[in-house]
Amino acid sequence: MRNLAIINIVGLSPLAYQNLLGGASAFQRSLEWGSLIPEASGIVLLAGTDSPLPDETVVMEPGATLPFAPIRAILKEVWSEELFVEALIQAAEFSAAPDSSSDSPRGGDSDYPNRYEAMFYIWGDSPLIDSRLSQTLWELHYKYDAEYSFADGYPYGLSPEIICPALPGKLRPLASGRSKALARDSLFEILRQDINAFDIETHLSPEDLRMDRVSLTCDTMRNRDILERLVAAGGSDAPSIGQVIANQKDLLRSLPAFFPIQITDHCPQSCSYCPFPLFAGDPRNNKEHMDVDKFASLCKKIVDFAGDAVIGLSLWGEPASHPEIGTLIRRALDASPEVRVLIETSGIGWENELLEELAGEVGPGRLMWIVSLDASEPELYGRFRGDGLAEAEACADTLNRLFGSHCWIQAVRMEENEEHLDAFYPRWKEKGAQVIVQKYNSFANFLSERQPADLSPLNRFPCWHLKRDMPILLDGSVPHCRTDMGRREVLGNAFADSLRTIWGASEPLFENHVQGIYPSACAQCDEYYTFNF
Repeated sequence: MRNLAIINIVGLSPLAYQNLLGGASAFQRSLEWGSLIPEASGIVLLAGTDSPLPDETVVMEPGATLPFAPIRAILKEVWSEELFVEALIQAAEFSAAPDSSSDSPRGGDSDYPNRYEAMFYIWGDSPLIDSRLSQTLWELHYKYDAEYSFADGYPYGLSPEIICPALPGKLRPLASGRSKALARDSLFEILRQDINAFDIETHLSPEDLRMDRVSLTCDTMRNRDILERLVAAGGSDAPSIGQVIANQKDLLRSLPAFFPIQITDHCPQSCSYCPFPLFAGDPRNNKEHMDVDKFASLCKKIVDFAGDAVIGLSLWGEPASHPEIGTLIRRALDASPEVRVLIETSGIGWENELLEELAGEVGPGRLMWIVSLDASEPELYGRFRGDGLAEAEACADTLNRLFGSHCWIQAVRMEENEEHLDAFYPRWKEKGAQVIVQKYNSFANFLSERQPADLSPLNRFPCWHLKRDMPILLDGSVPHCRTDMGRREVLGNAFADSLRTIWGASEPLFENHVQGIYPSACAQCDEYYTFNF
């Protein structure tokens, strides 16, 4: 019996190769884990042509027969999900050693007697993969002769996925034509298209920690910081890390990930469920816009502070109303390759020429769109949003065509449109669009309650927005959150003050949430369980 470690290092952040916790890098630790898996018999790296490889690595050329080497690599200039499955097939068909024979035909048919028993798959920026948890998962996989085994309920980065060598061949038809960029969930996303066709085993965590969305990886400054905090608090393996997460929620607030920015106070519509008109007057009459150079400087400041970020351009105002919206989008994306931009729009005011240009210029996934429609019936749309349904739907069609899986059509679920959503949802799904049904927000009772059902969890937990979001208004002022609507003093000014200082000023409020104390507007707010990024 021999097992193979597959370590994915495609497009890893430089953080993965930096020293960590006073010792080896995340990548070096992943290699060490790969050499210690049960019945270890070598490591295969999935890598880009520019990925740094250990000196002893042997590159596996398609169709070639290589002598055994502890570390081998499959290199591709550009990876896709389809090519990922082909690489797994290539890795599986290399024998474990020159004249080896498998102790068991399990994991492959008799035509491949020298195949590995199983392949353990991880990403190479995961320094805390738990060897005991890997062993437990392997025993489960072997006992039940599974095709695919995984651990569920743990933070990401503690356990591998285990696959039998025959599985990639079975996945080939499901992966055919999938040009989507390789992601951390690609293996499961391909498999789940026909999930009942495979023998799958799951090892469950004693406590379900998925809601905390912790990723124990060195892919962002944020995740690395949380990882180091958990280790400093006594976390070293799956049980101890789980205990720290469960008992010290304050450690999970690191750098913000989402920066919604108000770039204009104008909107072509005055929506009936939007608090902004009550707070700042009819937005159709407003004319203020953020200066381009000021915005670009702010984006650089965000990147210097947080590393990666999603920058939203839709905080209280229609982004298309900004006279230089194309320039703003490009300046935000130019701030760093790690920046993504989210635009939530009414679909009114956009020039098709600009949208076509952006679709051609921007890499996949870096520019995301949400088109807020709320209704397909002209009368109901008019009650919610006013005029412009035909233009908004035409824009939604254009964005769906140009940006595909990075565009969503949205309806806010309210008492008035509850029944109409039964027609709205399938209408856009038939066009191949993704649909978001968003919960109604009363902004902590600033507006009347129009939510048809209470979806909040039975037990409250610390607010996701306080943990991850930093909203910035047109004048640079930073409120506690988007829902707050200026009911508390602002935390600072993003143009004039240090973002780190501003972020630190909201720490006491988050600590109150950790302790179960919800002051001021927080007590009336049910947005705490919703999240953006």
